[in-house]
Amino acid sequence: MENRLNVGITHGDVNGISYELIIKLLAENRICELCVPILYGSPKVAAYYRKVLNIENFSLNTIREPGEANGKRSNIINCVDDNVKVDLGKETPESDQATMIALKYALDQLDRDEIDVLTLAPQGPNAFFTEEAGSLMEYLSKRYNTTDIMSILVSEKMKMGFVTEQVKLRDVPHQVTQKNIFKKLTLLDDTLRQDFTILKPKIAVLGLNPQVNCGQNGDEEVNIITPAIERAREEGIMAIGPFSAERFFSERMYEKFDAVLAMYYDQGVVAFKSVDEESAACYIAGLPVICSMSLTDPHYDIVGQNLGDEQGLRNALYLAMDVCVHREQNIELQKNPLPHYDIAANSNESDLNVEQIEGVKEELED
Repeated sequence: MENRLNVGITHGDVNGISYELIIKLLAENRICELCVPILYGSPKVAAYYRKVLNIENFSLNTIREPGEANGKRSNIINCVDDNVKVDLGKETPESDQATMIALKYALDQLDRDEIDVLTLAPQGPNAFFTEEAGSLMEYLSKRYNTTDIMSILVSEKMKMGFVTEQVKLRDVPHQVTQKNIFKKLTLLDDTLRQDFTILKPKIAVLGLNPQVNCGQNGDEEVNIITPAIERAREEGIMAIGPFSAERFFSERMYEKFDAVLAMYYDQGVVAFKSVDEESAACYIAGLPVICSMSLTDPHYDIVGQNLGDEQGLRNALYLAMDVCVHREQNIELQKNPLPHYDIAANSNESDLNVEQIEGVKEELED
C-alpha cells in the first residue's frame, strides 16, 4: 500500500462523456487498492454529472496538492473556475479552455514528480487550437521541445507506432523519408526495451503503397523504406519489411512481432481496432514523463445517458502504471546488471539479428 503510485487523471472535455467514465472508473474499490487516483478538474462539475447520471455512494476528496491525497479515497484537485459552464453534448470554447487548464496543471505537477504518471480522459478535437497546436502530439512536442515523440497504440495482441500521425493524407508521402522512418524505428525499439521490458523486439514495418512489390504503385518501398530498415538493422534493431498492410493483417502476421510501424495513422489504426479494441489504450513515447490516454472519443451524442464504457480509460490507467513499474525495474537492472548481459554485449549482435530475421521470414512464408 505504501508503494502505490500517484496517478493523475485529467477531466477531458466537461461537455463530453469524460466525467461519466471517470466516475464509473473511480467508483470501483479496486482502483484505490492499486493506486492513489488524483483527478484534475472541478468538484462542482463532478457533482453535477453524478446527479445527472443518478450515481449514488460516490464522492471525491477535494485537495489542494498531491501531498494531501487520501490513500483510501479518490481525490480531486480543483483547477478550473467554479463557474465553468457545462453545455451537454457540445464542444465549446469554454469546454476547450477547461480541458487545457486541467492538462497544463496536471503536466506541471507531473514534471515536478508530484504525481508519478498521467492519464488523459477524452478531449475535444479543437482543444489544442487555443495553444496554436493541431493535436495533443503537436502540443506535447512544443511543450517538451522535442520532435522525437510518437503515440503507440497498445493492446494485448498488438503494439503499433506511426511514422506520420495527425497529418493530411496528401502530406504523408512528403514526411515518409528515410530519416523519419529510422527515427521512429529507433524510438519504437527503445520504448519496447525500456518501457515494456522486451529485450530484443521484433518490429514489422508496413509499406506505403497497397502492393509493396509492384513498381507501378510507387517506388517508396525500394528507395526510402527498405534503406531505412537496413540502416536500423545496422544499429541492432530487428526491423523486418516492408509488408503490404492488407496481407499483413489478413494473414495475422502481427502475431509474429512485438510491434508494428505503420506509415500513417489511418493505415494502422483501423486494423488495430479491428483486431483488439477492447483492451486498447495509447501510450505517448519519447517524453521525459509517463503519459497515456484512452482511445475513446468524447461521444457528445450520448452524454448524460449513462451509456459510456469506462474500459478504455481503465486500460489507459493500467498502461501508465505498467510503464512506470517497467521503467523502475530497468533502472534497478542497470544498477545491478546480471553476468549474462556482459556476455551478450561481447557477442556478434548483428549476426544474431540476421539469424533471427531469417527465422521470422521463414515462419511468415510457411
